[in-house]
Amino acid sequence: MEYIHDTEKFQFHNTAVALGKFDGMHKGHQLIFDQLIRCKEKGYKAAVFSFDRPPLNMLKHKDISVIYTHREKTKLLSERGIDIYIEHPFTEAFSHLQPEDFVKEILLKKMGMKVLVVGDDCGFGYKRRGNVELLKEMEEDYDFRLIVIPKLELNGGIVSSTRIRNLLKEGRIEEANALMDTPFMIYGTVVHGNQLGKDVLGIPTANQVPDSDKLLPPNGVYVSRIYYKDQEYYGISNIGTKPTIEGKKHMGVETFILGFNKNIYHKEIRVELLHYKRPEMKFESLDALSRQMHKDADFAREYVKKHF
Repeated sequence: MEYIHDTEKFQFHNTAVALGKFDGMHKGHQLIFDQLIRCKEKGYKAAVFSFDRPPLNMLKHKDISVIYTHREKTKLLSERGIDIYIEHPFTEAFSHLQPEDFVKEILLKKMGMKVLVVGDDCGFGYKRRGNVELLKEMEEDYDFRLIVIPKLELNGGIVSSTRIRNLLKEGRIEEANALMDTPFMIYGTVVHGNQLGKDVLGIPTANQVPDSDKLLPPNGVYVSRIYYKDQEYYGISNIGTKPTIEGKKHMGVETFILGFNKNIYHKEIRVELLHYKRPEMKFESLDALSRQMHKDADFAREYVKKHF
């Protein structure tokens, strides 16, 4: 997949384009991606056009966290068969582009768009004045095909990134996963920790440090599924700051992978959170922490046997 970012200079031809933020990469988004793949089968290049930051972060000086980072979203889109992913710089000048000019100058001229796939509530251009009605008016005049995907309803409500974000914040990981095409994940490089898991606690762990703008569920222990070099494993993951361990605190994800003994420092792993077990705790001693970690690992083994 071709990943375009940090530049406004690009040129493509004969593309089918999906327009949106696609933060949650949820089942509603997947309906849009499915349309792109159908277009790809007809000879078009499947392209996703998005932005390098949540627009409100620039327009209203907010600090909105993201469900998936640039790196994670790029991986997920590549897995879905997308050919081109563009994260266009969301600058002050770009935010003032009129909707008609965005379609003509960006989508038609620079993207070479022949097909446009959007959700039925899409908004784009200056003050989000662009919408499906405008696109329908422009469709015939500018010779492109418009495909509008209705909102998906599931489990008593509309599937949306906002809904998923709220569920994650509340620690309702299984409910959030039910709305997503794949379970919520943390993808990144395994870094060196303090070696306590291996040398003191008897449970070696893989440590990841998520990007600062990534939304994480509440600190705690989760049953997880891990992918390393396309191999599937299961384990138990702790999200938090390791309150029992003395020293400098920072947010991290620490995973004990069941039945795994490879050296994966500086390697990339994907950790999917499947089930919330308990909150993060401070224990009276490292021995007490070790006993609890072994209990958590046993729980994960039983959970996997039952559900997977």
